[in-house]
Amino acid sequence: MKLLPLSVALVLALAACSKPADTTTAPTDAATAAPAASVAVPEAAATVAQAPADAGSIDTFDLTMDNIHGMMKAQVALAAATKADPTLDPAMNISEENDAQYVARLESTPALKAAIETSGMSVHDYAYTAQSLVATMMAVGAVEAGQLKEIPEGVNPRNVDFVKAHRAELEKMMQGG
Repeated sequence: MKLLPLSVALVLALAACSKPADTTTAPTDAATAAPAASVAVPEAAATVAQAPADAGSIDTFDLTMDNIHGMMKAQVALAAATKADPTLDPAMNISEENDAQYVARLESTPALKAAIETSGMSVHDYAYTAQSLVATMMAVGAVEAGQLKEIPEGVNPRNVDFVKAHRAELEKMMQGG
């Protein structure tokens, strides 16, 4: 199943809410200084297990809190990388890529790959975590809002259970708390 178009919203939302604090000299005018959002990421995220690049498909990828924490930590590093080099864009062409193409593009862009790997995750697990999380959250939300009668084929039922069980924690993380 091609879930990448669905992940654009999450990638952009996570990037927006997980920008690292600016370490450069702050402007002297307080009105022009924007507050930096922070994301609480447990130390366990630094040791997220890395799956082989060919491990499973997006349809069978299982979400875990370790991977979610790793993904959030990677988002902070990706935000810093894109701030340092605005030509980098982890979401670039995401709606035109399949799962393998997205992973390959991230792998082949040294700054993005390095940023993701600082989280302790493989690029594969980062991409699949982001894609699985957004697809599952959107599907669960659509069913609960009455927009869909059932979870669409291709959305891992274990991830539906995971999102429902961890909803409060996931929402808090995405709000920067």
